[in-house]
Amino acid sequence: MHICHVNLASGFSGGERQTVNLIRELALKGIKQTLVARPGSRLHQELQDVPKLRFRFCRHFLLGHQSGKWDLIHCHDGRSVYWAYFEWLLRRTPYIITRRVDNPLGKGRLTRSAYQSARCVVCLSNAIATSVKERIPAASTVVIPSSFSKLSAVSSETHAVKERYHGKKLVGQVGRLLMHKGYHVTIEAARALQRKHPDVVFVFLGEGPDENELKKQAQDLGNVFFVGYQSNVGSWLAAMDVFVFPSLHEGLGSTVLDAMQFGVPVIGADAGGIPDMIEDGVTGQLVAPGNSVELAAGIEKALEDKVMASAMAERAREQLPRFSPGHIAECYFSLYRKLITKEAR
Repeated sequence: MHICHVNLASGFSGGERQTVNLIRELALKGIKQTLVARPGSRLHQELQDVPKLRFRFCRHFLLGHQSGKWDLIHCHDGRSVYWAYFEWLLRRTPYIITRRVDNPLGKGRLTRSAYQSARCVVCLSNAIATSVKERIPAASTVVIPSSFSKLSAVSSETHAVKERYHGKKLVGQVGRLLMHKGYHVTIEAARALQRKHPDVVFVFLGEGPDENELKKQAQDLGNVFFVGYQSNVGSWLAAMDVFVFPSLHEGLGSTVLDAMQFGVPVIGADAGGIPDMIEDGVTGQLVAPGNSVELAAGIEKALEDKVMASAMAERAREQLPRFSPGHIAECYFSLYRKLITKEAR
């Protein structure tokens, strides 16, 4: 079996981390793999030590189509869909698409043709599967969620984080600084809690295009801190008392799973694929998207009722095996094998 992965993203975010997780796990199975990526992509840096992995670099989906004998192409981002479609037109190499976002598919003829020609569209959540089916009713879809990343925490680093904020309770959010991720909702929740809970601070880990606008919104608050990109995310998560993920729309949101690894109580918006990870009142709390009042109340509840919060965090951790990198890789491997066998008939 030879799988060609394609990820032409210019940056490195959740989808790229999932690409790394999958390729590494498949390598443990001895599977031959190729990765098509942009020149200078961080994916190369992250994966250059993986055995049986070849690299091919191109800047555009019309490039990089010199001969390649693969059993199946796996598209990991939006641009890669068109690269695989073009490869299918040239050589009839079958491909699958992993769809990571729940926003509607584009209405263009090229997008429709590319999705209709895919052997399967893998959706991270039921919400994404519904979105795909609404636009392409004939699409063959299957739900395979993201995996958590195997993050580790260094106790000295976790202690340093807590000391940095003088032992105050930490409410954290991790991810790209984008409005649709709901950071502005968290900021308003911080505003609502500032006077009543002076012992609580909010920390945002990440960078992004909306950073300046968000900092402007929070400039009058003394309990909100932007700490930028942090390589030791696990150590930060281990220091948090509550993790929030109030995205207005979201394919899944694997950082929630990362927080669950460390036993941190989680609060997410009832949007997109987030309810696939959080069962309200059982493994965490769900609040209405965009509702800072509900978010503030949820944070207050988690901080004040530690018995309840700890019980939900423990139940959340118990569900993690189905989101492990190894289990997700096995799901993809089974799908690959099924489709390749079908093609050979």
